[in-house]
Amino acid sequence: MLDFDFPLSPKARTYLKFEAIFKRCELNQELQSVSDTLCLVRAIVDYIDLVDGSGSLKIEVIKDLEKNDAKLREWLTDPEADTDFLNELRERISKASRELDLFSRQRTKLQVDPIIECVKPRFLTPCGVNPFDTPLFEYWLHQDLEERQYCVKKWLHEMDCLRVPICTVLDLWRLCADHQKRVAKMGFMQEVADSCDLINIRYEKSVRGYPVVSGFQSRVNIRFMPYEKGAPVGDIDFEIAYIKGSQL
Repeated sequence: MLDFDFPLSPKARTYLKFEAIFKRCELNQELQSVSDTLCLVRAIVDYIDLVDGSGSLKIEVIKDLEKNDAKLREWLTDPEADTDFLNELRERISKASRELDLFSRQRTKLQVDPIIECVKPRFLTPCGVNPFDTPLFEYWLHQDLEERQYCVKKWLHEMDCLRVPICTVLDLWRLCADHQKRVAKMGFMQEVADSCDLINIRYEKSVRGYPVVSGFQSRVNIRFMPYEKGAPVGDIDFEIAYIKGSQL
């Protein structure tokens, strides 16, 4: 099955962008090639820029963690509840809150790191990252792998203050996702749903197409576009979940 998330609130859009950054870092942190290294460094630069543009981020994440924890506490009063599992989730929230306490939008170690600092502005220029424009980065690329991986480990540790809480919030949101079967007639579906933060679409890999979603809060349009331009689009079976940040 293919999974596709689409945000229906500005907060969810920001969370999903951060999640994409964290996934890129995880996939490339071993630095097996120069292209892996460039992808990881670019993700860190995107992280810095996204933090700079997210003024109320910490407040939003705190609210979501507290809402989810309150709901879990409520569920613990149910005699049929799996208390071990609920307490495990609450411990994750507690850890996420402790990490979030370390977050600051002030100038961070990532922003003053000489390697990141020399490369960051060069991404705005076509082929700006090259030996003669970024000699420090070029020198670093030729250091031992262990030294470069140690440097990367420090960079990623600096991102944990947002990675842990944001990934925790998204995991908790998805935990209660209720997928319902739908059919896109001739590749199209429109419906009105309760206000939510994001939707998740699942469909078979055999479908030679991809969903294009438009909507805001409650009205959703989904159109499956053919992978091969001009190919016919028939009825497509898929599953959809409307995910509310407050429903856990």
